[in-house]
Amino acid sequence: MLEAYSLNVVVGANSPIPFNSVSVEKGCTARLTSPTTIELNKAGVYMVAVDVSTATANTIQLSKDGVLQPQAQSTGTSPSFVTLVQVDRNNTCSCCTSPTILRVILTTAGTLTDANVIITKVC
Repeated sequence: MLEAYSLNVVVGANSPIPFNSVSVEKGCTARLTSPTTIELNKAGVYMVAVDVSTATANTIQLSKDGVLQPQAQSTGTSPSFVTLVQVDRNNTCSCCTSPTILRVILTTAGTLTDANVIITKVC
């Protein structure tokens, strides 16, 4: 389980939103490995909830391994979404495996009042 957030951050167009603070991190299934990168390390289904506040309308969209997810996007001054992400493999010490990488992309440049992400492994 992971919850991360940022307050008053400037994000460029078509750039990942940085999450500068972690409020909850339990286990090793979901980890914030850089301000813009979340790793999912265990096979299963994850619930991903994202919400953002901004002064002007913006669009946010989830990226999984570099591919934008059409079911996980929202537009407005308080865009938010909840989606399920399936991970089909464990990330192990083997050189043949790697984590599933999530990023939340902001499509137009702007200053975010706050941004929050919660990831929970559901099965």
